[in-house]
Amino acid sequence: MKFSPRIAARFSPSAASAVARRAASVLLLALLSLSAAHAQDIAPSAQALTASRQLLDWLGVSALLEQAPLALANSVETEPGFRQASPQQAALWRRQLTARFKVPALQQDLLRYVAERYQAEAFERANAQLQEPLARRVRFFELATAQPSAVRGLREFREELRRLEQKRDAAARLAARRELVRELDTAAGTSALAAALQTYVGESVRRSAGAEPASPDLLRAEVAERQRYLAPFTEDYLLYAYRYLKDEELAAYRDLLDDTQLQWLLNICQQGLIATLQHPD
Repeated sequence: MKFSPRIAARFSPSAASAVARRAASVLLLALLSLSAAHAQDIAPSAQALTASRQLLDWLGVSALLEQAPLALANSVETEPGFRQASPQQAALWRRQLTARFKVPALQQDLLRYVAERYQAEAFERANAQLQEPLARRVRFFELATAQPSAVRGLREFREELRRLEQKRDAAARLAARRELVRELDTAAGTSALAAALQTYVGESVRRSAGAEPASPDLLRAEVAERQRYLAPFTEDYLLYAYRYLKDEELAAYRDLLDDTQLQWLLNICQQGLIATLQHPD
């Protein structure tokens, strides 16, 4: 039997190897999740808390929660229920939501969620990878974007991107670079995590204003829609943050993030972020 080139490629040794690796990754993720589920009834150890805190810091998830007050303010501003309520009622809802979404409490809840799923080997491997020289170099440039001057720098950088896109040679190089940061966004879950933050904060605002709870399927669809909206902005941000890194460095960092156990931890972080925002203390 003969196959077309496309079908034949699916049965090539390299393709078969990729399928096998993917199957092994899925199996490992399932085993790690099952093991973590059994560990949730045990209070996190000091070691688990320390390792989880470090990972949440390295992966930027704790820092993301610092944006919760801004997401809350934006959601309140656009929520029809708040505009239709009396000033006194709206003020009461706002105070209640502000108390529920205090950043330190959210970060502590997320830390506890991740630490309860601590697996020594997986966490230690991830921590070792994230402390490699390349990961530290990437982290340095990410932290640089926290400087006050970065806001203006990003705005000017985006204007320069628009100009480059009008030039054929530069546009081709930019397209390749953009594809690379798009893959990094997928691997790191940057826009996915931001979309989850906005969606679940917004859901709490709607419910405070008297709306019925949205179904899990509807919330997942809203996260996906927000992620599609945020993706181009995230790409511009990553292009700016990593502008001094070579393509080879970004490709290597993408491959590092694609590690099965790191992806398992990123998945736990996203689940923990959602659980924290759905049930803030």
